[in-house]
Amino acid sequence: MSKNTILKPIKSFFDYVSFNLQYELMLLSYRGKNRKEVFNDIYYRNRWGGQESISGRGSTLKQTSVIIQKLPRLLEKLNAKIMLDAPCGDFYWLKEAQLNLEKYIGCDIVADLITTNQSSYGNEIREFINLDLATDPLPQVDLIFCRDCLVHLSFKDALAVIKNFKKSNSTYLLTTTYPGIIENKDIVTGDWRAIDLRLPPYNFPDVLEIIDEESTERKDYPQKSLGLWKLSDIDL
Repeated sequence: MSKNTILKPIKSFFDYVSFNLQYELMLLSYRGKNRKEVFNDIYYRNRWGGQESISGRGSTLKQTSVIIQKLPRLLEKLNAKIMLDAPCGDFYWLKEAQLNLEKYIGCDIVADLITTNQSSYGNEIREFINLDLATDPLPQVDLIFCRDCLVHLSFKDALAVIKNFKKSNSTYLLTTTYPGIIENKDIVTGDWRAIDLRLPPYNFPDVLEIIDEESTERKDYPQKSLGLWKLSDIDL
C-alpha cells in the first residue's frame, strides 16, 4: 500500500473536521446579527460555495432544469401576469425561463446583487428592488415565487416573511417544501435545514399544485419540491 493511499483518508478526515469547525464558527458569528448582515456575509464570502452561481449549488442550470420548464406552464395555468421573485439572488438560472409575464419583480436583501441585476437584466418588464422580505412593504402580485429562502431562516424570521407575504394581498405563493420529513427544526438564520410547510410551526394546508424539482443536489433529501398555495388559505 502506498503512502498516498494511507494519507488520503486521513487528509479527507481532517478536511471534513476543518470544514465543520469553520461552519460552526460561521453560525456562531451569525447569532445576534440581523438578516442583512447575515446574507451580506454569505454573499461577499460565497459561503454557499457556488461556482456556477453565487446563489449556491442549488441554483445551477442542472438543478433548476425542471423548474425552467415547468414554472412557465404553471404561470400560464394560473393566468399569472405579475410575479415577485423573493429572493431573486443573482438571477442566474431564472433568466433562462420563458416566463411570459407582463411584469417580473426580483428582490433581495443584498443591495449590490440588486444593483448588478438591474444593470444586467433590468428592462421595461423586469425590475429589481432591494428589500427585506420580513419587514418591508411588498408589491401586490399574482404569484410570489420564494425558492430556497425559508429553509435558511429561523422560525421567527420565516414566519415574519410569510406574514408579510400575506400582508401584500398577493394571490399565490410558490415556495420550497420537502414533503415527508418527520419534523421541522429551528435554526439560526443563515443555516439550512429541510422543511415541510404542512408541519408546525407553519401548518400550511394541503398543496394546490406541487413541482418535484428532481433534485440531485442532496441525496438525503431527494424530495425537494415547490408547493403552491393560495395566500388567503394560509392561517397565521
